[in-house]
Amino acid sequence: MITELFNTITLTPQQQQLVQSINEHPDWIIKYNAKELAQMTYVSASRIVRFTQKLGFKGYLDFQKTFIREYTHQNTYNQTIHSESSINGVIEILPAIYQEVLLETSRNMQKEVIVRVINYMLQAKQIDFYANNNNYSYIQSAALKLNSLGIHAQAYNTINHDYVDSFVPSDVLSFVISHSGNNQTMVDAAYYLRKKRSRVIGITSHLDHSLELICNESFIIDASSHGLPHGISIYGLSIQYVLDLLIIEMMIKKKRL
Repeated sequence: MITELFNTITLTPQQQQLVQSINEHPDWIIKYNAKELAQMTYVSASRIVRFTQKLGFKGYLDFQKTFIREYTHQNTYNQTIHSESSINGVIEILPAIYQEVLLETSRNMQKEVIVRVINYMLQAKQIDFYANNNNYSYIQSAALKLNSLGIHAQAYNTINHDYVDSFVPSDVLSFVISHSGNNQTMVDAAYYLRKKRSRVIGITSHLDHSLELICNESFIIDASSHGLPHGISIYGLSIQYVLDLLIIEMMIKKKRL
């Protein structure tokens, strides 16, 4: 995930130099705190902390823990699929990658956010889901599952302004999904819903904070490539995990298990 953040987020020249230092000396992140890293990179500790926050972390310690976990995993398991990979190699690597996606997503889950969102879902008269492209099938499935529990739910691939203008904002809870965080259709949908004072829950990643900053609450998914070839995306596993977690919690609350 951190490598994707380095390549996705717009960085200042000084931050680019810091990234270069990190790439050349990953052991510095493993061994040093922010003050010590500042001495090694000639960048102030406060700037390093702001840099990690720009990447979506709470601070340097949060960044360091994630970096160490990813670096250790990468060096323990050679998970890169390349042109020379054998069939047996791919068969062995894919389950490990899938497991890492789910583990990373579970690490991002915050219990207090889950509890609040479940309470919002219980209070809502209607639950709406917004997603498009490959993500649309996930919200269709989620809406069907909630309807089977007697909860009114709908799936949309774009926002209908007339519909939003017609409902009572406190009656409807909306989930807006963008794995990139900057899908303009989804960002616009979240913005319009929030403008109408309707509660919005984001399911997004740290690759871009545009959607996350608009929503009342957000679940952070793993949108990393995990060394897979271009065009093979597995963020859907992460989205499915979040949706199923919420649906299972609703089944427990509704005593439907």
